[in-house]
Amino acid sequence: MVPGARHPPCGLLFSALVRPRLGPPAEPEDARPPRFAQGVGLAFAVLGLAGHLAGPERLGTALALLAAFPDTASGFCAGCETYPLARRLTASGRTA
Repeated sequence: MVPGARHPPCGLLFSALVRPRLGPPAEPEDARPPRFAQGVGLAFAVLGLAGHLAGPERLGTALALLAAFPDTASGFCAGCETYPLARRLTASGRTA
């Protein structure tokens, strides 16, 4: 199981009910991309809540739809697609 996906409620259910029936994975997945995507989702949720609490309810709804619609309509995950770009940008200043 991906270490970063163990802690959300659905990850706990998966760990308890599904993973024992599947057996151990042949090749473990890197946990950083899913954690990054969850962080992007959390950021949009916090911005949406802040927009809702700030007054204009449409702002919070617009931010939530901005994040959710591309994934729902086309399968484009903003966090999943942004992770490689963020890794390249943060690694560009480092020397190997």
